[in-house]
Amino acid sequence: MVSIDLSREELLKEARDYLTQQTAGFLASTGSAGLRVSPVSIFIDSEMGIYLHCFGGDKLINLRENPEACLLVIEEKWTLDPGIFAGVQLFGKTYEISPFSDKYLEVEKWCPYTHKADMTLLELSLDKIVLVDYVGENKSKRKRSIELEALKT
Repeated sequence: MVSIDLSREELLKEARDYLTQQTAGFLASTGSAGLRVSPVSIFIDSEMGIYLHCFGGDKLINLRENPEACLLVIEEKWTLDPGIFAGVQLFGKTYEISPFSDKYLEVEKWCPYTHKADMTLLELSLDKIVLVDYVGENKSKRKRSIELEALKT
């Protein structure tokens, strides 16, 4: 495996380009409801804001207690080779957006899909991004990451 550090701008552009093509991911959370990995619908805005739609349940119990989460967005697997997945991991804290707020109306303008009105809208405030893909004839694993907090001024 090759680990490559990119500039914040390069990594954000690559992640943005990838995420604009996706509408689903898997959100990991932990809390009194136990460790959970839940499917969620996703979208981003022009400033790389990450938003999730989900129904209630154990993941929301966890996120209300402990907002730290990891969102995994991967491409559909087209190979039978084990462990060959390309995608993005997004680490950060989640925040619920009230459906009665101005922010909710502003954010929903970016949502590219229709959804039920009773879904919860979450924002994922990013701390770290990890991109993984496979390059070259040998399909060598390439892993690129950036700690966003370290680059904030």
